[in-house]
Amino acid sequence: MKKILIPLLSLVVSLAFLSAPLSAEDFYSQLSVGKPEIHGNLAVYPIYLPKGGEKIGDILTMGEAIESGQFKITELSEGASVNLLEVNNYTGKNVILLAGEIIRGAKQDRIISYDMVVPPGGKYYVDVFCVEAGRWTEVSAEFSYKEEIAPSIIRYSAQKKMDQSAVWSDVSLVNEGVGVYSASDTLTASYSDEEFLEQVEEYKKAFEDLVDDKEVVGVIVVSEGSIQAGDIFANHDLFKKVWTRLLTSYSMDGVLSSGLGEVPSASEMEEYLAQLGDADREELFDDGTQNRASLTKGAMSAYELEFENKKVHLNVY
Repeated sequence: MKKILIPLLSLVVSLAFLSAPLSAEDFYSQLSVGKPEIHGNLAVYPIYLPKGGEKIGDILTMGEAIESGQFKITELSEGASVNLLEVNNYTGKNVILLAGEIIRGAKQDRIISYDMVVPPGGKYYVDVFCVEAGRWTEVSAEFSYKEEIAPSIIRYSAQKKMDQSAVWSDVSLVNEGVGVYSASDTLTASYSDEEFLEQVEEYKKAFEDLVDDKEVVGVIVVSEGSIQAGDIFANHDLFKKVWTRLLTSYSMDGVLSSGLGEVPSASEMEEYLAQLGDADREELFDDGTQNRASLTKGAMSAYELEFENKKVHLNVY
């Protein structure tokens, strides 16, 4: 199988619904980083919060919401759009959508552009990117969800580059690296290749037990000597809910990577996270409920999401 280089330096930090608002500096000062587990091309660092983090309310993942039958994602009712979809949330609960989550069907497969919270009570709009360049024919009225998150190179293109052409290009690179062909060049073709998935499963088995420690709230993943991706949540329970799909994404990165490279120490990772506490903040969007801002600290750039004045998610590149 031909492999591709993933030149990605990204960290995705997801801070979901703190029960009492904490300053960024206070939150990051509580994080600690454990010794990495290493398998093949990946080093995975567990991230801890005391007592497993803050308790949060009853929040649904997209998988849980869709399974309830009260959460539906469709093309726009007033006319389909490549980069915007319609969501109807009648679950009565907030629903978290994670950047890079793959939804299949309708006129073409998509990924969620960035993490967001969909509140209950009606129709909302969700920004997406297409990951199936060669189809614009409806195959279903609603999107389905198989709890898949795209490899990091795709998440990076969507969140940092914000460029549909770049996303399509990187989808082609992933499929080429896996060695699959799809008439519509859909990313989901790589999720059906048996040889590739066997290698992915080897990585998943090596790291799946990280979720057993109840103080672990996330991970940072290193490959090729650099941060490849990472996800940190407000508490262990939310991290546990999404661990399987995130681990699949990381494992795909491992198979597609050119090698492990230098492995930073746990203390170096803690120093990296600590920079987030006093980064400069510039507001990008505020609708009264959700707020997005850019954060900068030296060479670090990040994007922060707040919902109802509580930190929800932070992407760092």
